[in-house]
Amino acid sequence: MPDELMTIGTFSLLTGLSIPTLRHYDDIGLLRPAEVDARTSYRRYSYAQLATARRVCLLRAAELSTEDIARTLDGDASDARAVLMRQRAALHERAGRIEALLDRLEQDMEGTRPQMTSATDFRLVAINIGVDSDADLDVARTFWGKVLGTDLEDWGSGSQQVVLGEGDNIGFLNIRVRSNDEPQYGHRSAFGLGVFGLEEAHQRALAAGATEQYPPTDGENMPRHSRIADPVGNRIVLWECAP
Repeated sequence: MPDELMTIGTFSLLTGLSIPTLRHYDDIGLLRPAEVDARTSYRRYSYAQLATARRVCLLRAAELSTEDIARTLDGDASDARAVLMRQRAALHERAGRIEALLDRLEQDMEGTRPQMTSATDFRLVAINIGVDSDADLDVARTFWGKVLGTDLEDWGSGSQQVVLGEGDNIGFLNIRVRSNDEPQYGHRSAFGLGVFGLEEAHQRALAAGATEQYPPTDGENMPRHSRIADPVGNRIVLWECAP
């Protein structure tokens, strides 16, 4: 029997991989059949392939991509270990987010979630960022243009500005070169920005040159948020805004 070939239907039953999945894995080269009939195109699998197919099934259950499954099967032990360690970390991180979300929902339903205090008579009107040189101004302008998805306007006198929000929520981000004869010279700012789509905004900031101080995180008494440092030394907390 070990030398005999089996149909794709039998192989599917023995491995837990569906027939469409097996056909797809053949198409992408992940798990090819032992033989394909030249006349009928029927796929045949060997008993020796059962162990590999069952491992693929386990890797799928662990939510690995087909690329990582292939790397695990084709690479050496260190390659497979690296893939599995990375996936373990990703699943732990996701489990932590889900656990925090469930805790927050439970607190909301029980009415025990602590609330942030607020100054309702105030709102953010302007953010002013100081830089030391025209070169830093250009770095900051490019960085914030990528993060915000729009170009900053040149207001002259070493200043770049963009409008944030609209209507009652309008505000301004201003970046300018500060001269050494003013009290704010050399100052760096720390501020928070509300964003729709925290993960996306955080990744845009990193891609644009920010340094991650901590990733998107669920707070016990605050919205989901992350913190970055921009290329010219400012510290920014990004807050998830409800749609």
